[in-house]
Amino acid sequence: MPTADFQLNFLKRIQWLLESSSYTSTYKFALLMATANLAIESGVNDDRECSISYQQLAEQFIQLYWIQALPFSDQSSDSVLRQSSTTGQASVINSILNLQHKAKTNNLSIARTQNAKLWQSTIKDIASTIKRYPARYLQSAEDKVCREFLYTYNAKEKVITLKPGIAYCFTRFSKIINKLCQQYWTEFVRKNRHNQIYFSDDVDLQQFLFHQSRQSLKVLESILIDAQQGQCFYCHKVLKNNIEVDHFIPWSKYPVDTTHNFILTDHKCNNSKRDYLAEELFYEKWLKRNQQYGHTIEQEAKTIGFITNQQRSETISQWAYQIAVEHEDLVWSPKLSIKLRPINPGLLPKLRA
Repeated sequence: MPTADFQLNFLKRIQWLLESSSYTSTYKFALLMATANLAIESGVNDDRECSISYQQLAEQFIQLYWIQALPFSDQSSDSVLRQSSTTGQASVINSILNLQHKAKTNNLSIARTQNAKLWQSTIKDIASTIKRYPARYLQSAEDKVCREFLYTYNAKEKVITLKPGIAYCFTRFSKIINKLCQQYWTEFVRKNRHNQIYFSDDVDLQQFLFHQSRQSLKVLESILIDAQQGQCFYCHKVLKNNIEVDHFIPWSKYPVDTTHNFILTDHKCNNSKRDYLAEELFYEKWLKRNQQYGHTIEQEAKTIGFITNQQRSETISQWAYQIAVEHEDLVWSPKLSIKLRPINPGLLPKLRA
């Protein structure tokens, strides 16, 4: 793995990038957040390089900007917040608005599945925008000097290749990077003069920009209920009118909806678990659930437009539990006598090595 000095220098460079770079849009923040997510999904856990395609980045951008392309004010359909300080709206927002208009929906799942050709066209447009702007200029500050510490930009390539050790650092510090980028992103949007008319002093802008996905999760109940024999995943009580869909790896740790990450719980367990990882035995149970029912879940979920990639979900889960081990985090138990306790790496099936 990268040395402690390398990791510290990475954080210093990220801090420099956020504080010293010039911004005409929110793209650089989105690119950093998207890169962190894709580094996690790559499974790279050492000094290796990591290649990320512009199409992968484009899908992440749609996830990040989808909510932000919706009107900020219920009273005005024209109140889509400006993401650019130059004339007009940021082109990524315009691409998403065009997709929403042509697909006749504000639901991301439906837009993804209703018209594959339109979806791929939007991905292509946004990938091109990312390549021309934030990927090219991300590592340049106001002095116009480019410091290529993350990757070497090549306009002819279809991918960006993170330098040795960089993917590892992105995975280890993803939460810090996401928090910082959200703060800088929110400040940029708030200060944009075109957005001022929509804000009051007490508006929680960051909550609007980055709160949990607006995808309706209720449609997943019929897909998951048989895999759990109609019982709560955690306490095993029969689910009746109290069914809730839970992110097994909490949304706060990885904010993308992946179908194999969802499980059904009752309200009491879901409310108690909150943003904690479930204790180790549930990780093993979740892996077995996916092994047994993963294909069925994938086939049924595709029809409603949810992201379906079992390997992706399990790579993310392994990263989340590995980070918890390294940080000696607390895990949640449904037992009233325990509730929270330090994680025990010896009980984790995929991490014992």
